[in-house]
Amino acid sequence: MTARLRRLAPLFLCLMLLSGCVASPPDTLVRTENSAALISASTSALSADTHSATLYFRYDESPYLAAEERILSVDRDESLEKALIQALIDGPLVTSSLLSPLFPQDVEVLAVSRQGDTLFVTFNEALLGRYADEPGDISQEPWKTEFPLRRRLCMDSLTATLTEAGLCTQVQVLVYRENIRSNSMRLHAGYFSRSQDETLLPPLTRNEAALFTPHNAADALLRAWMTQDFSTLYSLVARENANDPRPGEQESISAFAAGKALTGYTLSSGQVSFDGQRAVLCVDMSLRGSGNDLTFSGYPLHLSREEGLWKISYSSLLSMMNQD
Repeated sequence: MTARLRRLAPLFLCLMLLSGCVASPPDTLVRTENSAALISASTSALSADTHSATLYFRYDESPYLAAEERILSVDRDESLEKALIQALIDGPLVTSSLLSPLFPQDVEVLAVSRQGDTLFVTFNEALLGRYADEPGDISQEPWKTEFPLRRRLCMDSLTATLTEAGLCTQVQVLVYRENIRSNSMRLHAGYFSRSQDETLLPPLTRNEAALFTPHNAADALLRAWMTQDFSTLYSLVARENANDPRPGEQESISAFAAGKALTGYTLSSGQVSFDGQRAVLCVDMSLRGSGNDLTFSGYPLHLSREEGLWKISYSSLLSMMNQD
């Protein structure tokens, strides 16, 4: 192109604009009614993820936590950590009749953050409140024992659930108290005793002693037998074994009372089967019946899982109670 033509090019372009002769944009850039809908940037339009989770709740009125296996639906804009905590607050499934929730009413999880292997969980002030059935005076039994036990189990359920999911090694609990000035939101020692003790608690770690493991289940079973707490003993007997059905409670209690008394025992750590559904522990035990004292070493105690809980079959228990 000559220098003269280059100087005239802007003039030609202006004339084309004025005359409406500019070419239309390519068809591929024109949005028609048949164009595909734009994808929303909102995460609410995305499908939720599902996660297999192990949640820990209180087992009946015992000092133990039992596991509930569940599939959680977690929204894409929600963390798994927060979803697990919310599931604990919501409580066990209605089908888990022997499990009970551990958080007071109106508790909310406000924030979850991580620093290294520590998970920081912030609750609202309802965490420090009373449970619905708790009296104002907790100086007498059973509330003198039950009040701190509930709160320890509550914190143990939190740490057990989160550590089992592999999300942390310890949990620092924080409480946002709207109308109270404090140097720190960390949970304080008074939480467990309804006292004014403002000593700040360190991060919480997993407490295996609170879990309804095969060893703890066997220990609860033997302790109930030794103290003749036959109602508790009955609750630890499997009810769904098709080949060994559990009779009614009164019939079973009569059979337990007719057996030998347990006067002492020690337990091994035990072994769980590869499929996780059976466990065997060895018991050294002393029995008394009709004035005779008997001792047994390495007696095999067999347990099986029923709805996630470790239990003994009815015939196995009676066999133990009537050893000669």
